[in-house]
Amino acid sequence: MGATLAAAAAVLLIYLGMSRMSARLGGHPLANPVLWSATAVLALLFLLGIAVESFVAASRPLLRVLDLAVTALALPLVMQLRGRGRALLPVVAALLAGGAVAMGSAIGLAMLFGLPVPLVQALSAKSVSSGFAIALMERFGGPAPLAAGLVVTTGMIGALILPPLLKRAGFHREDELGLATGQAAHIVGTDALLRSRPGAGAYAALAMSVSGLIGALLLPFFWPLIAG
Repeated sequence: MGATLAAAAAVLLIYLGMSRMSARLGGHPLANPVLWSATAVLALLFLLGIAVESFVAASRPLLRVLDLAVTALALPLVMQLRGRGRALLPVVAALLAGGAVAMGSAIGLAMLFGLPVPLVQALSAKSVSSGFAIALMERFGGPAPLAAGLVVTTGMIGALILPPLLKRAGFHREDELGLATGQAAHIVGTDALLRSRPGAGAYAALAMSVSGLIGALLLPFFWPLIAG
């Protein structure tokens, strides 16, 4: 147990260190602190011979904090909804359509290629932020760590390729860039936009929060297909 607690403490220290490094690098997606913290977890578990179950049990209090973090996403959501009025309806409709396509295509392609059930379950939540993904997997009994890893990977890919892709396609407005990035690249893309273009980052925060809620509404309809 001592080694497990030491590993959990080391991961927290690594996360804090990577957060500072990410800030110095301007929030570059490849310096994502969640990615490198997860890499540290794998290395420590392997080197110290710690069972995954023991580590999860020792880290259980962190999951309780995660519940508070997911709830706190309501704050930027409310701030962005103020004064939107009628403009909110097309935004929600677009995000709902995008969320349904993202979740449905991920599940459909995974099942088409015959991927293992746990991987299909994790992929079903890859299109929402890690806080929502972990909470949903905990609720439905899916692989929360795997889902979190896929969410971070998805966010990194989206943050790297989406802004230049949208720019080349002729989408330059802050709402267009922000909404697309917030839904496709979640917290990684949102963080990068908030550092470079705060106006677009505000839209990205809105899209990320609403997409998480949409994912929580849609997943119960998809889950019977992938529950194994």
